[in-house]
Amino acid sequence: MTAMSEERKAGERLLFRCGAILLGGWLAYILIPWLWDKLSPFVLAIPLAAMLQPLIRFLEKKLKIKRPLASVVLVLLTVVLGVGILVYFLTFAIGQTTELVNNSGEIIKGTVAGIKGLTDSILESAVNVSPESERWVREAINGVVKEITDYGPVLAQSVLAWLLNLATGAPYMVIYISFLAMALYFISKDYGAIRAYLPGGARHRQDSASAQLTNKAVRSLIGYLRVQGIFAAMVLVVSWIYLSCFGHPYPAVLSIAAAIMEMIPMVGSGLLYIVLGILHFIGGNPAQGWQVLALTLGLQLLRRLLEPKLMSDSMSITPLQSLVGMFVGLRAGGILGLIGGPVAMAVLVGAIRGRIFESIRKDLHTVIAYFRRRWAPAPEPPAERHPNCQPDGKADEKADEN
Repeated sequence: MTAMSEERKAGERLLFRCGAILLGGWLAYILIPWLWDKLSPFVLAIPLAAMLQPLIRFLEKKLKIKRPLASVVLVLLTVVLGVGILVYFLTFAIGQTTELVNNSGEIIKGTVAGIKGLTDSILESAVNVSPESERWVREAINGVVKEITDYGPVLAQSVLAWLLNLATGAPYMVIYISFLAMALYFISKDYGAIRAYLPGGARHRQDSASAQLTNKAVRSLIGYLRVQGIFAAMVLVVSWIYLSCFGHPYPAVLSIAAAIMEMIPMVGSGLLYIVLGILHFIGGNPAQGWQVLALTLGLQLLRRLLEPKLMSDSMSITPLQSLVGMFVGLRAGGILGLIGGPVAMAVLVGAIRGRIFESIRKDLHTVIAYFRRRWAPAPEPPAERHPNCQPDGKADEKADEN
């Protein structure tokens, strides 16, 4: 009776945990986007305030500046620096994007002429090409040219609409930055008290399973974002210098676009540069095509050399585990799943190493053992023996003596 009650308790615990996981995932799916939309300035202010703490402590101890004044000075410097960098990049991007839109007709014409010239050269150099095959190739190329011609104005309109939305959204951006600056000041000033209520703070039990999982998730997410930010900054700086040195048009726009794509897992800047290289070859600029392909090759080699070390140091998982997490996240949640997959994998690996699932394993083992005993075939009854039968053939020896 006691064993039966323990098995029932184990089954009930497993059902409760599964239900809690499903309910928690559903609530997170609904609440996280809503909370981000309503509280994003304050969420962003917390890691920024954590980054400012060493500088604030330096001003307090070395220059004897009181903490509120030190917080005000550093927050103002941070906002001015951030806005200055943002305006600098947007000025370059908008200027070069406008020039790109204005010259889109010439760019499309040059691309179309390059495709047709390449097609004519291939067909002229080909041997024994039937008229039907040549007609099929030309029809296919004309279809591609038509798609490019139709897509060019659409792309230009989309870029102009983006610039218009950026201009009309400037007042909201000013309000958003104001709230972010005020939140950053108040959190920086009272960071010690606020940090106590955050994951890993003094107000939380550090030995509980939920606290360990939360701390692991936060550290993994910060580490993952740090790694992606490092690679995005590397792509931005290297691309801008490289493309400017070789005289490529629109280096700022291309570098910013490559840096943004680099932060998207499994996409990266290589996709942009490979397409750009192909367009250069088609447009009759093989030198620039080879230069762009050499750039993306160098960036990919640099990332492959640095990524395992940075990922292991930041998230404490192997590159294979990170790859599995990214693929599962991709299948489960698309682009957002690609970002969250490695974080979830890091949390899972940390939980397994910390034996957090040990109680679940024991309950599962108890339930499985119960069903094995319940479904095991009944033992066969022992065979009936003759009264004269004795072990080890003694009955046969008696019969021989008689």
